[in-house]
Amino acid sequence: MILGITPFLSVLRNGIEVMAYSVLFLTLDKPKFSWKKTIFCYAGFIFAMTGIGTIWVVWEPNSYLKFCTMVLFLQSAVFFSFMSQDRFLQSLYKLTLQMFILLFLLYTGIWISIRFFDGNPWVDIGIRIGYTIVGVFLSYRYGRKPFRKIVDGLRFQWKGICMIAVAGNVLLLFYATRPTHIVVRTVIEQRMFLGTCLLLLVTHMVMLYTLYQMQKEMAYRQEMELTVISNEMLKRELERMQEHVEEANRLRHDMRHHNLMITEYVRRGETAALLDYLETYKQECIEDRSVKICENLVVDHILRSYIRKAEQKGIAVAFQIVIQKEIGIRETDFITILGNIMENAICGCEESKNSQSKIEVWIQQKGGKLVIQVENTCLNQVVFEKGLPVRKNGRGIGIISVVRSVEKYKGDVDFQVNQGKFTARILLPVLK
Repeated sequence: MILGITPFLSVLRNGIEVMAYSVLFLTLDKPKFSWKKTIFCYAGFIFAMTGIGTIWVVWEPNSYLKFCTMVLFLQSAVFFSFMSQDRFLQSLYKLTLQMFILLFLLYTGIWISIRFFDGNPWVDIGIRIGYTIVGVFLSYRYGRKPFRKIVDGLRFQWKGICMIAVAGNVLLLFYATRPTHIVVRTVIEQRMFLGTCLLLLVTHMVMLYTLYQMQKEMAYRQEMELTVISNEMLKRELERMQEHVEEANRLRHDMRHHNLMITEYVRRGETAALLDYLETYKQECIEDRSVKICENLVVDHILRSYIRKAEQKGIAVAFQIVIQKEIGIRETDFITILGNIMENAICGCEESKNSQSKIEVWIQQKGGKLVIQVENTCLNQVVFEKGLPVRKNGRGIGIISVVRSVEKYKGDVDFQVNQGKFTARILLPVLK
């Protein structure tokens, strides 16, 4: 008996195969829904695919051996992408990677069963269960953390990698099923198949390593951008503090003259004139040249720093800020988001060469959401790529860092240009 095609064995074998594929995918995925709903949906998918596969293999085993894997891949691409938070190309790569691993192990189990156990189906089933358990453990224990780091760090670099991975799997499937199944072909052809599998494995490792290095480079650039922004704000804050020190020194220096004026008014008995003078002096002393913008110290510090820079360049700034003291967003992330947006707004005003350039900042906290909108004068010819503004010398300054920081909190970001006004809108959840 060669892997006995009976209804019971077919249900068992197909169920293990679909379950292994689904669980392996989940070990690297970030589900869109709650785990309870996710498990329920995946259970329904496994049940449906197992039933379809069983009917197919019993009714037409030859066509099943040739096309079942490709059909499963296409159906999974639709279902898994819908269930995942990740982008379609990221989900497609995960599908391709897990399909490659699954195919290699499935063919290995069938080959061992035929070669050494006279086609005993229970050996094949035992191998499937064993490698499923081991594969899920290794993937979750050692693969999930670095892979999630790559996926969360890189959002737009997957097109070429997916094309290579999918093409490799198509080549593998074609060679393994035509003209007959690889397990009943010659030893030389089986060695060629094994060599192809090893080549694809090396290709996947190289691609993942390349992605990892790209993610590290992106993280380094973001850190450098944050450092530059922080240093600029610190420099401006030190300049402002120095001005305050000089102002205080001036007031102390003038104190002697004020005392002489008060003495002279008293000596002459000019009480009304003295009161007017004291009121004027009071206003001068209590005048706060750096009025607090809002209660949140980080937002207050960022905005005061960039408002000062904008005004020095002749750019008018209007703002309306209503925000709590604590909103649950890390200071470094807020500096990345708001600092880059304000920096780009100032650059946009300068590039527009408009004598009446203006920046409008609107930050409101509504319920559990924080809404940030920054609008600035800009050129009408702003180029967008994948929804993000692109400059002549490449992508907008810090735009990728802004998007990554917003997505970290499961927020939304949107950029638009309308009638010479560039608008950046950001929606962030307020965390406790």
